[in-house]
Amino acid sequence: MYRAMPCSSVETTDITTGGGGGGGGGGVEENGRLRNFKLNHSTFLASLMPKKEIGADRFIEAHPHYDGRGSIIAIFDSGVDPAAAGLQLTSDGRPKILDVIDCTGSGDVDTSKVVKADEDGRISAASGASLVVNSSWKNPSGEWHVGYKLVYELFTNALTSRLKKERKKIWDEKNQEAIAKAVMHLDEFDQKHKKVEDPKLKRVRGDLQNRIDILKNQADSYDDKGPVIDAVVWHDGEVWRVALDTQSLQDDPDSGKLAGFVPLTNYRIEQKYGVFSKLDACTFVVNVYDEGNILSIVTDSSPHGTHVAGIAAAFHPEEPLLNGVAPGAQLISCKIGDSRLGSMETGTGLTRALIAAVEHKCDLINMSYGEPTLLPDYGRFVDLVNEVVNEHRLIFVSSAGNSGPALSTVGAPGGTSSSIIGVGAYVSPAMAAGAHSIVEPPAEGLEYTWSSRGPTADGDLGVCISAPGGAVAPVPTWTLQGRMLMNGTSMASPSACGGIALLISAMKAEGITVSPYSVRKALENTSIPIGGLPEDKLTTGQGLMQVDKAYEYIQKSRDFPCVCYQIKISQSGKS
Repeated sequence: MYRAMPCSSVETTDITTGGGGGGGGGGVEENGRLRNFKLNHSTFLASLMPKKEIGADRFIEAHPHYDGRGSIIAIFDSGVDPAAAGLQLTSDGRPKILDVIDCTGSGDVDTSKVVKADEDGRISAASGASLVVNSSWKNPSGEWHVGYKLVYELFTNALTSRLKKERKKIWDEKNQEAIAKAVMHLDEFDQKHKKVEDPKLKRVRGDLQNRIDILKNQADSYDDKGPVIDAVVWHDGEVWRVALDTQSLQDDPDSGKLAGFVPLTNYRIEQKYGVFSKLDACTFVVNVYDEGNILSIVTDSSPHGTHVAGIAAAFHPEEPLLNGVAPGAQLISCKIGDSRLGSMETGTGLTRALIAAVEHKCDLINMSYGEPTLLPDYGRFVDLVNEVVNEHRLIFVSSAGNSGPALSTVGAPGGTSSSIIGVGAYVSPAMAAGAHSIVEPPAEGLEYTWSSRGPTADGDLGVCISAPGGAVAPVPTWTLQGRMLMNGTSMASPSACGGIALLISAMKAEGITVSPYSVRKALENTSIPIGGLPEDKLTTGQGLMQVDKAYEYIQKSRDFPCVCYQIKISQSGKS
């Protein structure tokens, strides 16, 4: 679950791995009970990316080729970093991320201004700079679309803060050098002129002293508005190409020049990305719209989206225990967290994301975002989701919320929309012992205390199923670390989504018609109850999902028609 800022708790985790795969459950039963559980290397790694709890490891062991292959998941989140660990290839060698889209428009650059190069191959950039274009770039029309962007508008607050500190440190060093030189010049002047009575000499000394004062005072008024990057867009006869001039970001004056940039095109075409500079280590992709008049520079608005994508589908051939739930699945990154709004989603961004998911023929949507709502099953976005699920047959999975344990705390859309599978957050004894370092972990699995509860205002259960709500998963390269521990229903949702991707992979391979209704029915009817009281269902839904058992259910019921219909009840005497 996500509300403008990450509402999943975050811990920094460094992992030293060794050895290969191997099972890791050691003593944890299917229902999550602890039975002679011992924390060793393999069980520790397995606890960092929980899969045994939902039967995903058993399912892939029994069906190695049904590991998500053939399924496409749209990640509606803060954006996914294509350079993050485990997000380059699928288990069968295909590109992991098929497209990266900024549905918010926060990275848009106006490139409607068109210029032509002079005899020396120079163009006048939108920022006013004179830039040299690479003579090897093909541009049959000779027209160059130019625009510029303040780079801090593309970065997260955390990255901007780090960059400002590092740039301030570099600036301080240069400023101190300038002050030292100015003091030295004044000292040399005083040694040369013991008595300064000549008006001209007084003015010279005054200038030297003023220079020192100005250099000292400017440190107090230092305000880093950030570098400006120039963007150039052109058509090479086949596709639109993009190059950036990032000299203002570089320490080396010869680095970051426009002519040295390796041109990019829409990510969907070539699946290539760039990095602004070594200092920021921030990955970006580009998309060109409106005949070259709009350039979209796509960066993430927080580590959240990459972490979510890693749980669903990361593939680590060197350490299989850290794989996501469906390492064979492919992804579409739909950034709905607007960088200008602190990563909050907007109706326009959500609508664009739904359109992209349909256009890319996705099988699944994961949305680990949401907030409280007054009216369940209501609103324009819910209407569009119903259309996507009922007409285009996509399966929509979303987080239930992190506002528990109070009743009726499920959020929208995950816990309040009938066509969405809302997921609660479960913690197993292995997760408690490994990922959370609990000395005395609980004897059996339970729901996290903060996982939101039903019922909804119209009497629905609110939570559909539960899945592990914590993991150590990949994060963007700009964080300067490989993986991070996060907890929340934001993590439970992609865990469930990855499990469903395994089912879809199997259904497609065996010619079983994929239906959002039959899949949901299978999940709900085969989940393991968590807790022994009837009211526990308000927190856990039907229970902890089990991929292998759900698949058996689907196989047995494959010949039964699955029909979705609505029942409306009007109370007598009321509208």
